[in-house]
Amino acid sequence: MPDLNELLRWSIANSTLPSSQDGQQTAAEGTQQVSSSEGGLTIRYNPPSSATHSGTSALHPSDLAPADLSPASTPGPGTPTGEIPSQTFPLPSTTPKRNDLTTEMLDLILGKSDSITMKEKMAFAVDEKNPLEERVEALDDFEMLIELIDNANNMPILKLWQPLLNLLSSPEDEIVSNALWIIGTAVQNNIKAQAALYIHSAFPLILQSYLTSSSPAVRSKAIYALSASLKHWPLASQALSQKHENVTVTGYEVLLKGLKDSDKNVRKKVSFLVSTLVLQANDKYDQKELPNEVRNVIEELTKSNTVKEEGLIDGLSRSGIFKESLDQLKDVNEDNLEFEENSLKSLINALKTSGLNDDERGQFKGIWNGLNAQQREDRGLDKDGIDSVNKMIA
Repeated sequence: MPDLNELLRWSIANSTLPSSQDGQQTAAEGTQQVSSSEGGLTIRYNPPSSATHSGTSALHPSDLAPADLSPASTPGPGTPTGEIPSQTFPLPSTTPKRNDLTTEMLDLILGKSDSITMKEKMAFAVDEKNPLEERVEALDDFEMLIELIDNANNMPILKLWQPLLNLLSSPEDEIVSNALWIIGTAVQNNIKAQAALYIHSAFPLILQSYLTSSSPAVRSKAIYALSASLKHWPLASQALSQKHENVTVTGYEVLLKGLKDSDKNVRKKVSFLVSTLVLQANDKYDQKELPNEVRNVIEELTKSNTVKEEGLIDGLSRSGIFKESLDQLKDVNEDNLEFEENSLKSLINALKTSGLNDDERGQFKGIWNGLNAQQREDRGLDKDGIDSVNKMIA
């Protein structure tokens, strides 16, 4: 569907030049032509014939009486006579559409459409002959454009997914990091874009980007893209448990590895993702309410599934993610509050759904009892939350 800029471009390009025709008064039989003072627009009026039309009503006797020509009844120059003179107001002649507007002029007037700009930015970014700094800037501009959901959903139509994914194999960390950033922004809270991501087999490439990179910035952006691709996706557990071609581990194993990452920021993001997955574990998705293209993708992915179906809580527990979270909470670190807050919330929510086994439950109880009131409050727990946990572990 064309956007507003494209419609405006078409309107200007197909506009007509002003008519140079001057209004001229002409005389014709039975008619009178009047032109406007500025010329161009004239209107023509033909009075009805004086001949009697069949079916007209009979005239009143007074209509046949001689005209009153007394001074009182004679109209002056400004007195309306009741008679309408025949007037002609011709319309301007048709002129050819403008051909003096070039593409450059239209771009200058209206600016380029988002679709054209996205294609140009991506073409520039994938060209390794261009300076690295300018390629990164082009990707940054692209990311801002796909913050708009319509632009993100247009990526498959514009065939921009594949060149974007090709950038993940770039030897430049900045290029890979920005490509992952774009992927995360495009699919965040956008189920249509999520479906496009899985259709283009982007998920295993994200996992691979995390596993193979020594750059904390790249790993951090990989977790961002991973989080956006899983949040509220109906087949999140399937994506995490399935083994993918050219990837040595599953998504659950990547999360476990992420909780042990050497970079504090990466660990924090992984802990937040785990907490999010625990919360959405009980979400129910009515496929009838999903867009048709998304429903079709889900059906295809379900048919191609090669692993035993399991819920998110079961998958997180089986892969040892809850156990790792408990191990890291044994030693409270005041400089690691966000990580510990995310980990505590994920464990509490898992406890509510019986997601912790007996050993994990006992370990959680020991950690919880070791926290004083202030430490619990510092980790985002209010009085109601604290009371709720005390009841569950009593």
